[in-house]
Amino acid sequence: MTSANKLFKLLIVDDSYLLQSRLKKAVSEMDTSIDIRQAFNCAEAIQLFSEFELIHKFKKENPAIVQVIFTNYPIDKFRSICIKMGAKYFIDKSDLHSLLNT
Repeated sequence: MTSANKLFKLLIVDDSYLLQSRLKKAVSEMDTSIDIRQAFNCAEAIQLFSEFELIHKFKKENPAIVQVIFTNYPIDKFRSICIKMGAKYFIDKSDLHSLLNT
């Protein structure tokens, strides 16, 4: 199955190559039909989607997209903004290990 034919697409945006690799591996092991793309920062993600307000843009263009925010900044205000803009989940990276194990 080519990436153009894959039903689900996942964009991992994070400045940690190690985290990106682990997430990609974990998701790939669960489901090989997911097209996984990676970006190291918002600028790279913008190149992939050509607009800045990624959460809002993705939600507006396709409401079925489930957006998960992984962050080292689990600040309530940031969480609130992300959820308001359309993110479904907001996860503190320090909890990532336990999350991947479940």
